[in-house]
Amino acid sequence: MTEINLRLKKKLNEVFSIEPNDLGIDFITFYFKKITAYFKTIPFVYVIPFTFLISLVLYLLLGKLLIRLVTILQYGF
Repeated sequence: MTEINLRLKKKLNEVFSIEPNDLGIDFITFYFKKITAYFKTIPFVYVIPFTFLISLVLYLLLGKLLIRLVTILQYGF
């Protein structure tokens, strides 16, 4: 039983010793952390309206071509 506990503690220490994200360039890392902070707390408040807006803009720009493309992709996958 103690062997299992020791292995579990070792694995937990590995998980908690993961370093924070570092993209190599300080200002990019700063903006990355700012943007992802919102996605960690309430992602759907931002993702759903943004996705709807992109789809509407693509439909207005491409029209029936977009519908054909989605249909082809749907049957392909």
